[in-house]
Amino acid sequence: MTKLFKRRADLVLVLLCLAQFMVILDTTIVNVALPSISADLGFGSDADLQYVISLYALTFGGVLILAGRVADLVGRRRVFAAGMLMFAAASLACGLASNPAVLLAARAAQGVASAMVSAAALALLTTLFTEGSARNRALGVWGAVGGAAGACGLLLGGVLTHALGWPWVFFINLPVGVMVAVAAPRLLPADRRGATTGGLDLPGAVTVTAGLALLIFGLTRGEQEGFLTPPVLSMLAAAIALLVAFIVIERHRRAPLVDFRIFRVPGIVAANTVAVLLTTIVASNLFFTTLSVQQILRFSPLETGLAFLPNSVLVIVGSAWGSRLVGRTGPGTVIAGGFAVLTIGSLLLTGISEAGHYVRDVLPGFALTGFGLGLAFVAITIAATRGIDGRDQGLASGLLNTAQQIGFGVGIAVVAAAAASYADSAHGGPGERLIAGYSAGYLIDAILAAVTAIMAVVLMHPPTRNQP
Repeated sequence: MTKLFKRRADLVLVLLCLAQFMVILDTTIVNVALPSISADLGFGSDADLQYVISLYALTFGGVLILAGRVADLVGRRRVFAAGMLMFAAASLACGLASNPAVLLAARAAQGVASAMVSAAALALLTTLFTEGSARNRALGVWGAVGGAAGACGLLLGGVLTHALGWPWVFFINLPVGVMVAVAAPRLLPADRRGATTGGLDLPGAVTVTAGLALLIFGLTRGEQEGFLTPPVLSMLAAAIALLVAFIVIERHRRAPLVDFRIFRVPGIVAANTVAVLLTTIVASNLFFTTLSVQQILRFSPLETGLAFLPNSVLVIVGSAWGSRLVGRTGPGTVIAGGFAVLTIGSLLLTGISEAGHYVRDVLPGFALTGFGLGLAFVAITIAATRGIDGRDQGLASGLLNTAQQIGFGVGIAVVAAAAASYADSAHGGPGERLIAGYSAGYLIDAILAAVTAIMAVVLMHPPTRNQP
C-alpha cells in the first residue's frame, strides 16, 4: 500500500472526507425542504413527494457494488473525480428543476454519482493508509464526518430553505463538488494500470444492480403502502429472484463482479451483517426522534436541526475513541460496546411523553445513541476492510456501503411500519397512540442493539492476515 507523508496524507483525508460529507449530507438535507419543494413544483401527493428522497436512496444503494468494482477495474481516482463532477452537475439540475419529473431524474442521477464517490473514496482511503494505526485513525475521522453529516443536513436544510429557498439545499453542493473534483488529480496518486485484471461482468452487474434497486424500492413502498400489497410483494419477489440469479451467475464467471472468496476473509461476513443492523437501528432512531421532537415537543424545523447537534458531537467523540480502542481490543469488542451504548440510549428514549422536555427526556438517550454509533461505525468499517487485498478494496467498500443502504431501507420501512402498527392498536387519543408508536419503535431498536452486541462478541474474532 502507498505510504503518504503526513501533510499530504492529511490533505488526502480532508479531500475524501469532504466528498463523503456531501454524499451523506444529501440523504437528509432535503427532508426539511420537502414542503417548499411540493408547493413550488406542484407534486400531486405526499407519496409522489417521497420519491425525492427514495429515488436518491434507490440509485445510491443499487449501484454501490457495481461502482466499487468499476473503481477497481478502471481506476479509483478516475471514478472518484468523475463521480464528483456528476454529483455537482446533478445538484445544479435539481436546483434549477421547474417540474417534478426533472427534479426526480436529477435526484436519481445524484444517487448514481454518490455511489461512485462513496465506493471509490473508501477504497482510496483503505489503500492509501497502511493497515493498523494509520488506517484506524483515518477511518475514525471518516466515521466521525459521515455520522455528523446526517444530522448537519437537517440543520442546514432548515437554515437554507428559510433564508434562501429550497434550491439552495442543492446549490450548496456545487462549489464543494467542483473544488474536490479539481483537487483530486493533484492530491490523489495516479491509478495503476492493470492493478485488477478481467473485464466488467455485465450479466452480474445488471442482475445485482436491478436486484438491489428493487429490494430498496420494495422496502420503501412497503412502508408506505403495506408489505402484503401485490405491487410490493411482486417487487420483493423479483428482487430475491434477481439476487439469486446473480449468485448463480457469479459462481460460473471467470472474472466475476463479486469474487465470493472475499467472504472467506475472517470477519467480513460478520462485519457486513452488523453493518446492516447498525444502520437499521440508526435510521429508525433518527426517524422517530425527528418526528417526536416536531410532533410531540412541537419543535420547528430549525429547532429540530439544532436538537441534533449534540448527537453529531457525540458521534465524532465516539468515532475518535473507537479508532483508538480497536488497536487495543480488536473491532469485535468495540462494536459490542457501541451496540451496548445504543441499547441504553434507545431504552432511555422510550420514556418520551407529551409533558416531556428535550433536555430531560430526549437529550440523554439521543446523545448516547450518537456515541454508540460513533464507536460501532468506525470499528465495523475497519473490520469490513481489514485483510482485503488492495486490488479488491473497491469491492469491499461497495459491499459495506450496500449493507449500510439496505439497513437504512429496513430501518425506515420495517421498524417504522412495526411501530405504526403498534400505534394503531394502542388505546387512547391520537397523541397517546403516537407516543406509544414511537416508544415501541425505540424499544425495537434497543432489542436489536442488544442482540447485535451479543452477536459481535460471538462472531467477531481477531482478524488474521489471510487473503481471499
